[in-house]
Order: sequence, then structure tokens, then C-alpha cells
Amino acid sequence: MVVASKILKTIDTSCHEFMHPWVSSCCDASAGLLIHSIQASFRIYVTTYMLTLLMKGRKPTKKELKRTLLSILQSTAFLSCHAFGFSSAVCLLRRLFGKFNVLSVAFLPCFLSSLVAILIERPSRRGLLSLYVTNVASETFYNMMVNRGIIKPIPYGDLFIFGSSITLLLYFFRGQHNKTDSIYSLLRFVVGPSEENDYAKPLLSPQTPQLEKSNQDTIRQAITDIRQAYCTIDSELKIIWTSDVCPHAYGCLHYILSSGTRLFLVGYTLQLSLKSLLQANRILRKPSYIFKLMISPDTFSLGAFLGGFSSIYRIVSCVMRRLLGKDSKYICIPAGSLASLTFCLYRNNTIALYVMLKTLQIMYIKGFSNGLFPDLPQANVFFHCFSTAILFHAAILEPHNLRPSYWKFLQSVSGGSIGLMDRHCLETFGLKSSESLERVLKKYKPVPLQVFKF
Repeated sequence: MVVASKILKTIDTSCHEFMHPWVSSCCDASAGLLIHSIQASFRIYVTTYMLTLLMKGRKPTKKELKRTLLSILQSTAFLSCHAFGFSSAVCLLRRLFGKFNVLSVAFLPCFLSSLVAILIERPSRRGLLSLYVTNVASETFYNMMVNRGIIKPIPYGDLFIFGSSITLLLYFFRGQHNKTDSIYSLLRFVVGPSEENDYAKPLLSPQTPQLEKSNQDTIRQAITDIRQAYCTIDSELKIIWTSDVCPHAYGCLHYILSSGTRLFLVGYTLQLSLKSLLQANRILRKPSYIFKLMISPDTFSLGAFLGGFSSIYRIVSCVMRRLLGKDSKYICIPAGSLASLTFCLYRNNTIALYVMLKTLQIMYIKGFSNGLFPDLPQANVFFHCFSTAILFHAAILEPHNLRPSYWKFLQSVSGGSIGLMDRHCLETFGLKSSESLERVLKKYKPVPLQVFKF
């Protein structure tokens, strides 16, 4: 009854007073937002696609460059249409209905604009976009329920979500699965290809490294000695603690240490690189600050999580195989459960929700293949529109429940206009929207709005 009464409540205010108080014309407001969104979207997607191109580690061909340029333009059109469409839909619905209600101020216009925008984007990217916004919307919806007192926060709930989801994914990884799915590529990178269901153990034997003798200078000779020492230790580790029941080629100790060390270095490098980019201005003013970042505990957290997860998973798997005298896909259940405890070193809601949603997606696909679930055509389009509508509802009516990174993203794409919309007229709905906006703007510096008049 309470929900129904809020939906039926209306406010008799113009879209100029609520949506675009900085300019009276709806057309001018929408056109200005379109210009802002094109600039921000183009900048975002140039960075995204170029980084993807660079990560391939080779010189791109003309065909790849052309495809990348077209992808940038298409994705820019998608995001710009979304921003322009939302502003236009709010004004159009106000003219059609004559008044605003709790659905027409954000949820309904966003759903409609999302439906048009997502059809512009490439079909291959719709699933990824749907998964991302559903991830953020799930966290936002959870925050909304907690603030309303409907549910209570569960201590270490994110750890439980991550642990149970990753264990199920590892179980699927050890069975029949779609090898092209990105989540399985990630698992293959973390736990190793030898843990996959149809991996064939190679017949390899460690080779003793040949020592090099040369008349090099002191520094080069020292580097050569270090490399030779590393190769010698690596070769010794390969023949320690070997077993015929384990699918990996060399000894278990080498199998565990090599993966843990490699993933720790990968995580540490990624975290350090990200922190350095975010603190670039400070590092330029004070170059010695980079050393503080290098030894900061936060910089080690991602590496400790990745390296620890891989090491614990492999240790438990090898021990279980030796105890059972054979390999089994069920070994991944205790191994994955214990390895997931390393999530405490790098607790991140985005990761936990992503793993959970991917697990649910894969379970649905498997259930559909077995005839247990019905076919849902264009389900990714619906979830994208519905989730984005939840996010815009929160951004307008209760922005304190929104993930900070997503609020900053909306501010950037809208040119700061989403923070300038007048929420005082929305107080009728009882969500304290203007107070919520003030709390958010105090935390995050508002983006100055440049008004375009036509």
C-alpha cells in the first residue's frame, strides 16, 4: 500500500523547474546534453579501445585500426543517444502526462532511452554492458534496501557470495563448458590450464641449463649469473614432489610457486600502475612519492589476493589428488572454497557481484540447454534497460545509494547537469532527494556546467 501510494502521488511542476533549471527550452537542454555526452563518450571509448588494441602486444593492421575506429564511433553514438534520449524522454513524458510521478521522473524515461540506445551498440557488446550495469544496479538496490531497513547487512556477505560463486565456476571449469567464455579464460589464467577438464598431461622432462662463459663487463656478468642461478633453481624445483596423478607436467612445488609468484607480480604491477596514474600530478610534483606507493600495503593487496588464491587452490588440489590416488573434478570444491578466503585481502563488491552474476548466467544457459528453463529472447537487452533504469532512479531520487564511481561517470557524461537538477520538487515522494544530493556533492566536487544556447 505504501509503495502504491508513492507511485500514485504526482507533482505539478514543469520539466524546466525540475530537469533543466539552467535553461528554459527543452530543446536547448537536450541539445546541450548531447554535445557534452558526445565529447565525454568519445574520450572514454578512445581510451578503452586503444588500450585494448595496445594490450594485444603487436602492431595493429589497417583492418584492425578501421574496425577500432568504427567501434569507437558506434559506442560513442550509443552512450550519447542514451544521455540525449533520457533528457528528451523526461520532457516528453511530462508533456504527455501533464504531471510527474515517481516513475516518470527517472525510471521510465531511462528505460525507454536505454532501449533505443542499446540497439545502436554492437550485439557482441550488449551482453558485457548488461552484465556491468546489472552488477552496479544489484549493489545499488542492496543499498536502497539497507537504508530502508528492509534487510540488514550481513557481515562478510561479499566473501560468502564470492566463495560460493567461484567454487561453482571452478566446478563448471572442471566439467564440460564453453571454452570461449571470458570467465573461463580468466580462470585458466589464475588456476592454470592443467585444471581444465580435457587437459592432456604433456610428456616433458626438465633440462639442466647450460652455463655460459663470457668476457662480459661486471654488470652484464652479474645479470647473467642471476639468470643462470634462476634457471638452475627452476630446474631443481621441476623434479621435486612429482606425482603421476597430477595433470601438470612438472613437480607440484614448482607448479605451486611458479603460479603464485607470477600472479602476485601481475597483481602488484597492475595495482601500482593504477595508483600511479591516479596520482600522476602528485608524482610529477614530488617524484619520490612513487616509492611510498611501491611499499604501501594497499598496493600489495591485489597481488596477495591473486597469488594467494592460485597457490592455495593448487596446494589443496595436489594434496587431495595424492590422498585420493586419482584426479577428480570434485577436488575443486574444497580447493576453491579454501582459496576464496584470500578475498579478504582484496574485498571488492564489484568482483563479488560480477562472479555471482556470471555464475547465474552460466547456470541459466546450462538449465536452458537441458530444457529446465525457458528461452528468454533478448534477455540481455531487458536486463540492461531495467538495471540502468534502477541506476538513474537512484541518481535522481537517492544519489547517496549510488556507487561513487558511477555517480562520477554520470557527472562526466552529462557535463555536470545531473548534479544541477532541482530535487526540491521531489520531496513529495518522501525520499529526501535534495538532502541526499547535498551529501553527495559535499563528497565529490561538482562538474561546472557549460550552457549551450541555440
